[in-house]
Amino acid sequence: MFENLSSSEWLMYISEWTFNGQQTSNIRVTTKVAVHCLLSDVPVLQDRGAAIIHNLACKEVKTVVFDDVAVELTMALLQYFNSKPSEEQLYRCMKALVKFTQISGQEVPQLIQMIGPDPRSFKGTSDRLDELIQQVSVKLH
Repeated sequence: MFENLSSSEWLMYISEWTFNGQQTSNIRVTTKVAVHCLLSDVPVLQDRGAAIIHNLACKEVKTVVFDDVAVELTMALLQYFNSKPSEEQLYRCMKALVKFTQISGQEVPQLIQMIGPDPRSFKGTSDRLDELIQQVSVKLH
């Protein structure tokens, strides 16, 4: 989905439309899909959810809507961290968390501190993960 610029732009489109009497947008739908997949009990869906969140985080988007998305995705990531994910999944998710701390510099670090788990609890899993944990930890102080 994120391989082509046009499809990734479509997934992140912020213009609202009405569905079942409620306002929504493509980015909101994409966010809901990512969260539901990540928090699923099905490993292949967790993998897809982590990939979608990672790809969303890699996109350079500067809108108020995306600030809200970063907060929502952070809450899902923190919940997912409690499921003891594999190193690969942790890496993708921690990389997204680093980006979300940059996008929403106050709210995301506060959420991490309030909700946990502390990213440092994964220290020692791998060198590449330790680098990301360090970047998140700097934002928490």
